[in-house]
Amino acid sequence: MMAIYLVDYENTQNLLGINDLSENDYVIIFYSQKASSLSFDVHKEILTSKATIEYKCVDVGSQNALDFQLVTYLGYLINQHEISECKFYIVSKDKGFSYVVAFWKQEKNIDIQIISDLTGKPQSIAVENVKTKTVKTVVKNTKANASVENVLKQANLGLNKNEIKEICVMVAKYKTTQAINSNLNKLLKDSTKTGEIFKLIKPFINKKTK
Repeated sequence: MMAIYLVDYENTQNLLGINDLSENDYVIIFYSQKASSLSFDVHKEILTSKATIEYKCVDVGSQNALDFQLVTYLGYLINQHEISECKFYIVSKDKGFSYVVAFWKQEKNIDIQIISDLTGKPQSIAVENVKTKTVKTVVKNTKANASVENVLKQANLGLNKNEIKEICVMVAKYKTTQAINSNLNKLLKDSTKTGEIFKLIKPFINKKTK
């Protein structure tokens, strides 16, 4: 099986383990002018490595610029390869990549590992906790939306399906009563109806803000 390693060299500043990789491995080293030097020892390890190695010098004019480009290229590689034939690794000590791992696991059931170096030692971060937290939030919002939807349908205020859907989105999206009331006015353009609906959904807003 092919292993693809995307190295955040700006973060790790080392390529430990690169000379132990096989001919089936593919290493993409993302570096910037801030981190563009190699020691002679590291250079010798690269020369003796059996892996295919590619270098990508990226612009880093803003914070996390290298991370964004690395993640973009990861998405490109996922699209280009048969997932059953590849394993993907992000080589970095940056815990922010855990959200990328959680996204791909939830979206396409793709397992991506974050490792501290090319020896394959996993980074000790709570990736599963990130995923669980995301799923719980979605489930919680879905339940709240279903309750709001039922209340609005039973109220017989002449709302169509799209209006009910948009109101449910408002309750899930906005945290303050002021924001929800303002968006209700924009949607309905009827202050009387807005007031009636606001009274109905206010208990759900209060639950969110507690």
